[in-house]
Amino acid sequence: MKQMTPAASRSDLTRRWLLGYCERGAGVRSAVVLLGSEQGLNETVHWPDSPTANAPLMSAARAAIKRGSAIALIPPVGTSDGPGRILSLPLAGDHGMFGAVAVAVQAEPADSDEALLHNLKGAAAPLVGMLQASSAPQQQADSAGLLHLQAQLLGPQPLEQAASALASALVSTLDFERVTLGLIRRHELSVVALSHSAEFAPHQGLIRTLAGAMQEAIDQDVSIVYPPPPEMPPRIVQAHAELAAQGQDSVLSIPLINAGETIGALCFERRAAIATGTVHAIEQLACMLAPLIDLKQRAEQPWHVRAGSALRDGWGGRSQRARRLGWLAGLGAALLLAVAPLTHRIGAPARLEGAVQRVLAAPADGYLHAVHVRPGDEVKVGQLLVELAQQDLLLLARKWEAELTQHENSAAAALARADRAQYALAQARAGEADAQLQLARAELERSQITAPIDGIVIKGDLSQSLGAPVKRGEVLLTLAPREAFRLMVEVDEREIGDVVVGQRGQLALAALPGERLAFSVSRVIPMAISRDGRNFFEVEASFDNPPAGLRPGLQGIAKIEAGTRPLGWIVTHRIGEWLEMTLWSWGA
Repeated sequence: MKQMTPAASRSDLTRRWLLGYCERGAGVRSAVVLLGSEQGLNETVHWPDSPTANAPLMSAARAAIKRGSAIALIPPVGTSDGPGRILSLPLAGDHGMFGAVAVAVQAEPADSDEALLHNLKGAAAPLVGMLQASSAPQQQADSAGLLHLQAQLLGPQPLEQAASALASALVSTLDFERVTLGLIRRHELSVVALSHSAEFAPHQGLIRTLAGAMQEAIDQDVSIVYPPPPEMPPRIVQAHAELAAQGQDSVLSIPLINAGETIGALCFERRAAIATGTVHAIEQLACMLAPLIDLKQRAEQPWHVRAGSALRDGWGGRSQRARRLGWLAGLGAALLLAVAPLTHRIGAPARLEGAVQRVLAAPADGYLHAVHVRPGDEVKVGQLLVELAQQDLLLLARKWEAELTQHENSAAAALARADRAQYALAQARAGEADAQLQLARAELERSQITAPIDGIVIKGDLSQSLGAPVKRGEVLLTLAPREAFRLMVEVDEREIGDVVVGQRGQLALAALPGERLAFSVSRVIPMAISRDGRNFFEVEASFDNPPAGLRPGLQGIAKIEAGTRPLGWIVTHRIGEWLEMTLWSWGA
């Protein structure tokens, strides 16, 4: 990752310390300070500036870092440093190994190795403090950079978008030209992200080459650098050489491993050479990113794939004997459940109806004049509901009123003349006219239809039929009592034999799914009904304590308790009955 403190600053600090130490120290002939660790000794400070002459010192510094302790050596015979000593001391602080210092001193015969090393440790203490102080900002910067990279995978965006953002962040953070992320899906490596590129279509040939390079690293289960450094063991790099030939000079592929399973690989490309220390740093970074990438990938898998993976993971680590015992325990539990007695409940669709339904029909032929209610409205006794047109009835009533008056006048005139025969005839005709008038007035009264009971309108929406003709006896409205209900359960013909009067049950209405209404069977109607492709019998039931708010027409599912049966029979009896009928139809 990019450093906040330039490498030159550590070199300057080390060079100033080394110059002061060598000028003050008596008998110091030459000195070398290596900065880094055993895997990455990438900074060297010499005094005097003669790297070839200080080769023995560099070897001693590397040995001190490898051993992790101070070393005192006698210079090889024939070197310019003898007679004397070569002292090498690792530079270690609270944040780890910073490197090592090696000096060639002209020692007196009386000087012991312990005394010389003690003096070197005292002189190197300020250098260790300066290196440790300068590394603190670097470690903070590395931590911030790691959190920035991990944040790309922790957002709500899909895996492809998060992987593309991660690859682009790795490019800018690690100073590479291109970074590619590939993941193993269905036992095949697929490229899911390419830095600074959302579409793969223009680069299909490149994508295949990148996948081949990453697969080459996964197959060998090691990180592969091309061109390979001299200190690395030989690897198969054919795919990496092909990728490098297409543009970038240096290629690095690192497998992504989480919980011992390879989930994919990262491929880094740039023109500059890739140092061994950089490889180790990126490997550590890949170890920290792999769990998050795997977590993101698993989170987007379908639920059945995650369930299967969890089941395989749970049983994968068990021994064969433990798995057999588990299967036997599961089989025994299944057998116990199969014979365990449980309450057998018959489920069927159900609906609410009014306990009494009053039908209001047209009293005579006519036309709708006015409608004052609609389904769902509450009505009271005597409330006006529907009005029929009265013009014809009013004319008829006036006609008979006129005839009645005429016949009464004729009767009075006959009485004045003492014409008893004409009087009797006029009286008879007047009675007939009066009867017709009373009939017309009765029909006028019946043309205004009123509610016979307190209740609710459950059928008959006539608001869109004003002016339409109606026939005598045609149903206009249906009323039901407001608080009196009956429950009608449509029991399938295959289970009607298990239903008897007095059985208990529960109802779940679609309007009240969280409540269970208790009821008891009051009547089994012995008449099959065929509807919607099924045959069923209607079972009438009554509620124990109906809650407020029920309305006729509500529907739900009723379950009638029909005794206890083994769980195995409850689960399989439908299949058994179907097999019996199928075999019977085949003639078996």
